[in-house]
Amino acid sequence: MHYVIVDFVVRKNSGGVLSILQDVNRYAENHPEDSFTFIVGSEDVITKASNINLILREDLQKNYFKRIFFDFFAGAKFINSLNADVVISLQNTAILGLNTPEMLYVHQPLPFERNYKFSFFKASERKMAFYQHLVGSMIKLNLRKFNHGAITVQTHWMKEELNKYSQQQIFVTRPSISNDEFKHKKIGQLGRDFFFPSTAMIYKNHKNLVEAYNGLPEEVKASHKLILTITKEEYRTLYGNISDDSYIEFTGRIPRTEVIDILSHSFLVFPSKIETLGLPLIEAMMLQRQIIASNISPVVEVTSEYDAVTYFNPDEVSSIRLALFKCLEMPPSKKKFEEKSQSDGWQEFFKNIGEIKDAK
Repeated sequence: MHYVIVDFVVRKNSGGVLSILQDVNRYAENHPEDSFTFIVGSEDVITKASNINLILREDLQKNYFKRIFFDFFAGAKFINSLNADVVISLQNTAILGLNTPEMLYVHQPLPFERNYKFSFFKASERKMAFYQHLVGSMIKLNLRKFNHGAITVQTHWMKEELNKYSQQQIFVTRPSISNDEFKHKKIGQLGRDFFFPSTAMIYKNHKNLVEAYNGLPEEVKASHKLILTITKEEYRTLYGNISDDSYIEFTGRIPRTEVIDILSHSFLVFPSKIETLGLPLIEAMMLQRQIIASNISPVVEVTSEYDAVTYFNPDEVSSIRLALFKCLEMPPSKKKFEEKSQSDGWQEFFKNIGEIKDAK
């Protein structure tokens, strides 16, 4: 089987979307009987192997309009020449006009978010407004025209949204997390610090979390610091100046192993206003941590059966502050987290790809 994987938008510091690409890369390494051709925009995001070929298209990463032309018009001829059995697009838009079936992975929630509208008139929101309105329009148009394959999303919430734009079959498949990453970690410890691992995006809602935390009594903050994986400069760029609170730690980007280590003895705080899945939620449940999270559909879908979670309104600082207090009295989870699906998420993903290939 020859798979062609298209993801020329991901960069080395892309966060969760890079994890998706690297998960597929690891799957390829573990299946030497198949061949994989990755079309990417940055050379350092893929590990090569005897069965893994790399096509570098930096031009498509650097020029968004060239990328759109590739997706809608020029890309089909180029990719058809590679003689793939199946094409996999991991970048939210399909390559239209292919001769072979295609699995489209959609993980960008911004175009489908209705509760929050970002503005081009606010400097801190312009990037998000571009993705929500302009890129979002292209994604929706692409979904309407995509007619040869199937779609994968991470939550039922996303499936319901995409059903409004596409007639293709939609699979809901959560990415799996290896238990190896949690070996030798103590499970179910009492929480020590408040921890929010995230990238520096305005919809991650650090500002309301920081304001809620600042309102806690001094003795509470002295015992439970707040750890954020962005820099102080990134915070200022997004939200403006921040008060000098010695109990707030800005770590900047840290390795995944360190994220899991901190999470193993912390309360997970998850104030994000927009999400697809929220991988830290699953990681926290695997560690049986206490979770304080936004009451939004994707988050509730992932955590609804968990026994150590409390929700808050992400738009209200007072609601977040109350949840922080409440969490201090909440014991760790008493039951081991288990995936609803017994199969590995990526094994299921490729099984679904086999189905669309056989149905062509």
